[in-house]
Amino acid sequence: MQLRRLDTKMTRNTINDWANYWRNEIGFNIIPAQSKKKSTFIEWSYYQDNLVSEVQYNKWITNGDFNQGIAIIVGKIWRGKYNGKYLACIDIDNKKGIEEFLSHFGKVDTIEKLAKMTIVEWHSDNPNKVHIYFIVEKPLHKKSGIVGAKDNPGIPAIEVKSEGSHGIIFCTPSPHEDGYNYQIIGTKEPTVLDKQNSEALENAINVIYQKYESTPERNRKNGLIPIENLFKDDFTIYKGNNRHEGLLRVMESLIIRNSSIMSEDKVKTIAYDWNQSHCEAPLDDKEFEKQWKDARKFIAKNDYRENQENEKSTEEVNSIADILLSVNERYIEIFYDRFNKLYVTLKVNEHTECVRLDSNRFKSVLRTEYYNKEHKILTDDKLEAIIKLIESQLTLDESIQKRELGLRVAKVDENSIYYDLTTSKWEIVRISKEGWEILQNNQVPIFKRYDTSSIPQFHPSKDYDNDIFDKFIKLFNLGSKNDKILLSVLIITLFIPSIPKPILILSGDGGGAKTTTFNIIKRIVDPGSTDTIAFPKQINDLVQILDHNYVNCFDNVSSISEEISDLLCRAVTGAGYSKRALYTDDSDMIYKFKRFIAVNGINLATTRADFLDRSIITKANRIEDKFRKKEADIDKEIEKLKPYVLGYIFDILVKVLKYKDEHPNEKIFENGFPRMADFAEWGEIIARCLGYKKNEFINAYYENINSQNDEVIESSPIAEAILLFVRDREVGLVFRGTPSKLHTDLTNMIDQVKPDLKKSNLWPKASSTLTPKINEVKPNLKQRGVEITTGERDNEGNRVITITKLSSIKKNFDDNEESGQVELGDILTNEEEENEGESFNPNIYRIGSTDTWGCYKCPLREDIHFMKQHICTNNRN
Repeated sequence: MQLRRLDTKMTRNTINDWANYWRNEIGFNIIPAQSKKKSTFIEWSYYQDNLVSEVQYNKWITNGDFNQGIAIIVGKIWRGKYNGKYLACIDIDNKKGIEEFLSHFGKVDTIEKLAKMTIVEWHSDNPNKVHIYFIVEKPLHKKSGIVGAKDNPGIPAIEVKSEGSHGIIFCTPSPHEDGYNYQIIGTKEPTVLDKQNSEALENAINVIYQKYESTPERNRKNGLIPIENLFKDDFTIYKGNNRHEGLLRVMESLIIRNSSIMSEDKVKTIAYDWNQSHCEAPLDDKEFEKQWKDARKFIAKNDYRENQENEKSTEEVNSIADILLSVNERYIEIFYDRFNKLYVTLKVNEHTECVRLDSNRFKSVLRTEYYNKEHKILTDDKLEAIIKLIESQLTLDESIQKRELGLRVAKVDENSIYYDLTTSKWEIVRISKEGWEILQNNQVPIFKRYDTSSIPQFHPSKDYDNDIFDKFIKLFNLGSKNDKILLSVLIITLFIPSIPKPILILSGDGGGAKTTTFNIIKRIVDPGSTDTIAFPKQINDLVQILDHNYVNCFDNVSSISEEISDLLCRAVTGAGYSKRALYTDDSDMIYKFKRFIAVNGINLATTRADFLDRSIITKANRIEDKFRKKEADIDKEIEKLKPYVLGYIFDILVKVLKYKDEHPNEKIFENGFPRMADFAEWGEIIARCLGYKKNEFINAYYENINSQNDEVIESSPIAEAILLFVRDREVGLVFRGTPSKLHTDLTNMIDQVKPDLKKSNLWPKASSTLTPKINEVKPNLKQRGVEITTGERDNEGNRVITITKLSSIKKNFDDNEESGQVELGDILTNEEEENEGESFNPNIYRIGSTDTWGCYKCPLREDIHFMKQHICTNNRN
């Protein structure tokens, strides 16, 4: 965890100014105190569960009651920006305590450095006595001090208070009993620790207690003296070791055990005698009465709990310390990923692994270390405790870096590509222009893994036949040469990190081996426990699938919702997606990943333009029975070819990287980039390295784009209507007007030419939904020679839409020219050609929802057939 550095300058001239600071700016419950006598003017226990009222506080201010000191009641914060959280105060009273506390927090190795990051106060005559304040999401457990710390400077003197019942803290600028005032020495803004870091802080303190409580004198989990020890004749509890707590527990025990056999006064007398004989010095009568009252109140609430957990033996504590030391020797690096999750790079046998600190793999390492040490199985509770101990050591270590980890493919520098073989020895492939090699013991964190979604990949082989890739591509059911080029290039680009890859949409009737196609791609690039998957019901589950799988093939998809479509588009380009980390807090996790997406189904699953703009669409024809193969035979063939295909692909990538190095200034596209520009540029280079002619891939890609465009146009009634609307118009401005006017004109037009369009549920029923529908298909219409502008306003402030018929559109490249143009009329779909004979008269219109039509030029009203032949409408001006 990294703390913010804060330099907050404040000038506070009076103790009331400081009282306002602690109460109003930080939000603590504070009461007047006589800090030199370590006492308060009032019964503070009432305010451990109740807010100090504004009236009461102002009365104390007016009367000058804070002049002799301020006491903070630890625990819940009642007001201000930290309202609802808790104060945690670490009270350290000797040099050893400070040294041990800071030893867990890396480079924050002096109290002055810590004071730059959270509130720290001392009294200047003894800088080895400090109060350290944190704001926490949940209170820490109380720590009353390690036995012997008062008389032994070699034992850390540390107390922890974090709940109202834990007591009070005398704070700045109260005078200390030795005469000097408390003073804040650094920032006056506390660090806020979330639940995870609060637990890590508490675990760091637990480590200190476990280290110095080597005798069974105390319960090592919470620092409490076992109740039976409190009643031993030779037991003494000294000032500074929390006599109040000891007396309170004795009172509670006496009441519980003796209330049925003796009077309350008798029980109270026994407690009083214990105070006199076992406390050095005994609490005065006022404090004794307060503890008695609290004990009775505690019992009355029936909230009594005596800790009966079995204590750890000294040998057990030492064995855990030995395990941690052994694991420490394995560490190469500890770092955070983008989600602030701790990862560790460690040596295992003869190789190096990079795993989450809370992963099953790391837990297996700990279990092995424990078994080798103790010759018995490590329990789950103890295992979690060890992990928490390790986390606590890293809580405030600012030297821990953040790293971006790849999944399956990664790019560490500009000159190399890395591919994770996901073998048990953590072997990876490094590819550069000089060649490729398998790294056996890489110690630089590059990849993350998810055990449930990856399986070991075959080792690539360079000993392959010249036609190995052709044999591999023949496993797919491809309908054309263009499909072969596109799929060959696409598969190789999947080994290139960082660049977006187009969504592969595979449609066609059953029996076209669509699922088999996806299985082959998954196994050659990103083998996992499953090849194809279905969309989950919850969007957050889909996010996790995408995060855990580099190649994501979705099988038998009939439709894609807008939300899923948007998420898949983000996954292609690497845009962020936010989701709640837990339902118990407000923190978010921002996912950013580039993934390969593939979707198959009988029909096109979506017509959303943004989805199709990122896609390659292919159709799988049904395979004739005589050419069909058994799935088991295909699996055997894939497994036989995999090592050689991988070797071939890596050799092609070497050529590609070398080509890019030797042609740094080459412009692959002279007249602008197509969609998915990075993929297109890399794809053209890959195609050339595969032996295809210049622009052969580009032509295939542009033809596929045009096919996508046709798919969108044919599935959008508004796109088809606009093409019909401009068909017989001259080149140039065709329409400029409000959405309402355009909606009316388009409706009149299709009522004349193609009334079935209005029956589609995609047709905008009102003008208010027209603009969004047009915006979805604007890029596709421009490819068809129609440019549309939306979002503008006229001189009167009305929203307007402009439709312009262009003279031409772009077409794909060929070998002899970089670009060309064709006329709009040359690219009409078959459906448009079928309707070409239908005449459209822009001067007639339907009257309401009737079958009667009117003329803009004369008052004549008749049916559609008559009005089309009306003589004054033949002149279409």
